[in-house]
Amino acid sequence: MASDYLTVPAPPPEPGPRPDRPAKDAASNATRLLCAGTYLDPVYRATVIRELLTHRYRVVAPSYGYDAIPVLAHALAARRLHRIRLAVVATGTAAAIALMYAGVLDGFTAALAVLWLLWATAYFRRIVTLQLLATRLGRRTGHTRRSRGFDGSYPEHAELTPDLVDKINREQTSDGSVIRYGGYKPFVGAGEQVRRWSTAELLVGAPLTVFDEPRGTGMPPAPRAGGQEPRRKEVVPFTAEEITAYVGERMTAQLRDRARPAQRIEGLAVERSTFTTAVTTLRGVPEPSPQQLGGRWDDTYDSGRAYLCVRVGSWNQELVTTAFVGFDVKGNTLHTEFYSYVLAPIQASFHLVDRLPAALDDRLLLKVAWHTLRGAPDAALRSALAEARSRLPRLLPWRGGRARSPQESDTSEFGLGRYADTVLNRGAVTSIREMATSDDFHVFFQETDTIKYTQIVERQLLHVVRDFLHEHHVDLAEHEARQTNILNDYGHNNNFVNGDNNTTNSGPQNHFGGSEGGRGAGSA
Repeated sequence: MASDYLTVPAPPPEPGPRPDRPAKDAASNATRLLCAGTYLDPVYRATVIRELLTHRYRVVAPSYGYDAIPVLAHALAARRLHRIRLAVVATGTAAAIALMYAGVLDGFTAALAVLWLLWATAYFRRIVTLQLLATRLGRRTGHTRRSRGFDGSYPEHAELTPDLVDKINREQTSDGSVIRYGGYKPFVGAGEQVRRWSTAELLVGAPLTVFDEPRGTGMPPAPRAGGQEPRRKEVVPFTAEEITAYVGERMTAQLRDRARPAQRIEGLAVERSTFTTAVTTLRGVPEPSPQQLGGRWDDTYDSGRAYLCVRVGSWNQELVTTAFVGFDVKGNTLHTEFYSYVLAPIQASFHLVDRLPAALDDRLLLKVAWHTLRGAPDAALRSALAEARSRLPRLLPWRGGRARSPQESDTSEFGLGRYADTVLNRGAVTSIREMATSDDFHVFFQETDTIKYTQIVERQLLHVVRDFLHEHHVDLAEHEARQTNILNDYGHNNNFVNGDNNTTNSGPQNHFGGSEGGRGAGSA
């Protein structure tokens, strides 16, 4: 089976660390757990295949801290293992029936043969799954060629074509690219929102001081008298792109590149991305094939917005905290937006892979045999029904390779929507990482790290913006007042339980319940 695996090549050397590259995240702990989840959870396995393969007309969401390609490969491998079992059972059953009609076997013997085949195929499928989880998807024990555990490699599959791999790899990358979203939230793939605020600051020139007077005059600036405004410096004009680039460079330098080793945030990634919708209008084609779609992209409202994305991947990329910062300059006013999101740890059931035995001894094999026998009837019925539901739509000749998208309800008087062009929403609506997110933090310090990194990024952001405004001769009085309000307000937003800032966490609760706008919402 080892020959069926492809090893992800090491990325070419780049200036400075880039933890956000998908190739580097191919061997992260988050990727490993998601791959294990495709064997442990049949619903998650089917969802991964649907989002990345069946609905390949849809854009892949950005992959924060993981690589989607190995996850899809293992999902296809797990499905192939299941289908091989069904094929063997079907073939064996047909052979038993044929032998019974030929008079070689009587009815009782044929029934026993079919029952034995059901048990044997289910047993061997469980054994192979256990072996794969314990060896290929276990924790990495070393860094040599003979080391055991997950190394980012993945199984080959006929449906995992080079074109599909290139598409996923291109669309899941978030380093300054265009992110096309399909739902209400543009920051798809980033998890749940934990804090937000926005400010609007007038760009008024800073008051002149004695050091700003021309040399040799010796005259202090004219004082304010009778309500007269003091003389002010002229503001140096700037654009939203300029302040975004300045903040990005300074944040990267202060938090990672120029920070002392003990104070450096190794999992930091800072990039600028544009978020836009992806709606394709199809004229005369109700259900297009992937070939008919091509590379056609439409932004219905011309609503693309650029944001600076400051991401911190911690706990071996299982906890990802992302701050999205947007700037706009309109009417002599600087408008700043701040949205903080968190990708919580992967659900606890996927961590089962870390507790499985490393070797299959005789006692374990006997236990698996007994449990397979005891659960055979229910497992056989459930598997057959699931396979029938997944295969039936594709057996219809007019359904193969087509993409369906829900259309808006037609409320016109004459039902004119029946004659309108089809609109296909191709933007990403969720990520395979978000579908595997736990409702609770597994460890208390994971919650505190979310708060810590949000506060660090927020504080550094306000400081860097202050320096930028100072360099452009802007009066800082309003900025410093709003900065104080924002930082003081955070004390009321440290609790992420059910969106209630006054709730006391006295036991296990859902840390991500409630409405998105209710957690840490505020305006300064």
